[in-house]
Amino acid sequence: MKKDVLIIEDDNDTGYLVAYVLKGAHYEVRRGASASDLEFELSAKLPDVILLDIMLPDGNGIDLCRKIKKSKLTSHIPVIIMSAHQSGNLEAARADGFINKTFRIMEVIASVKRVC
Repeated sequence: MKKDVLIIEDDNDTGYLVAYVLKGAHYEVRRGASASDLEFELSAKLPDVILLDIMLPDGNGIDLCRKIKKSKLTSHIPVIIMSAHQSGNLEAARADGFINKTFRIMEVIASVKRVC
């Protein structure tokens, strides 16, 4: 059974590229572009891993990660933060990983494999 990856990224090109790479590595991929999309997707089906941008139009990825990790329903889900700049305290957010947006394709796949 394929692992389910939820990508929350407001830049369409970046989201498309990451989804394309992960689909090619045989992951099932869902995408959203906002904090409200994250909430909707989590209510529909819990993913095996979340790739979460820090800068979203309606929320901050660090705060969202912290919220995910505090919830009994979602605390077990690995969250990998994605950003062009490492801002905020990833350790305090309890993120399971970090991908710099100047990533290499294999780095994305390796980061997801490492947590699920």
